[in-house]
Amino acid sequence: MTRRLADFPAGEVARRRDELLALCAQAFCGAPWHEPPLGAVRTVERLLGSAAGRPDFRAVAAFGPDGELLGFTAGWTDTVLTGREPAFELAELVVAPAHQGLGTGRALHDAILAAAPGPRLLMTLDVPELTKRYEHWGWTVADRRTPGTSGRVYAVMRREDG
Repeated sequence: MTRRLADFPAGEVARRRDELLALCAQAFCGAPWHEPPLGAVRTVERLLGSAAGRPDFRAVAAFGPDGELLGFTAGWTDTVLTGREPAFELAELVVAPAHQGLGTGRALHDAILAAAPGPRLLMTLDVPELTKRYEHWGWTVADRRTPGTSGRVYAVMRREDG
């Protein structure tokens, strides 16, 4: 499969809003997330709202041979997950279902982290399918949290290298 990785600046994120909505809706509707379409809207609106306006916003996208959006990742430096020290937060990693399992997610992951030295954090649904993947990529579970009222447990994961 041919794919091209490229920086995904805030202006391009905004221009491709509808594609991002469709991609997130596809990726989050199935296992393990089982999110309704509103979950995709929340994800994209967060990116276009406060996140993309941050000076430290960074995103990378994967494109197919015809320019179609296959996936993206985004992050920024924050203290929300640590409560104190600044760390790069890998906030989103989304791959179209038809392109999952083909190395696209790992390529996006590695590309965004290449420019993010120091401590890194992410928060993901605490299910083996996700935590094992991130552990395989060098992350360790640092904490578990149950934010909001959904009762869903999330793993806060940390990676120190870089």
